[in-house]
Amino acid sequence: MVTVGLVVVGIALGGVVFFGLYRPWNLRWGSTREEVARAMPGDEVVRGPMFNATRAVTVEARPEAIWPWIVQIGFGRAGWYSYDLLDNLGHHSAERIIAELQHIDVGDLVPLGPGEDAGMRVKGFEPNRWMVWW
Repeated sequence: MVTVGLVVVGIALGGVVFFGLYRPWNLRWGSTREEVARAMPGDEVVRGPMFNATRAVTVEARPEAIWPWIVQIGFGRAGWYSYDLLDNLGHHSAERIIAELQHIDVGDLVPLGPGEDAGMRVKGFEPNRWMVWW
């Protein structure tokens, strides 16, 4: 009986750590309280989301230098600039700006994986500021 009690306490403690500490941190990883609280482009697309996370990475560069990397992102395109083995089926992410991938329009597919229509569509964007997929 002592063993079962320890298992129950361990599971409960794990749940408290996960839902009380890790999960809130993970949902706002890298972002400030102000960024989490403010309105973001695309908020009007889904009024009552079932999942909501605001994550951020600070890049020491001007928006004009970052935008070309965002425009060319996607599976089978420039990749995800992440863990290529997991996120890009082992294909290496681009290390340069690719001229033929620098045009994007509302409705264009941002491929998330293999397949003809496996991805998200560009809902809207403002160059050098934001892009919303859906």
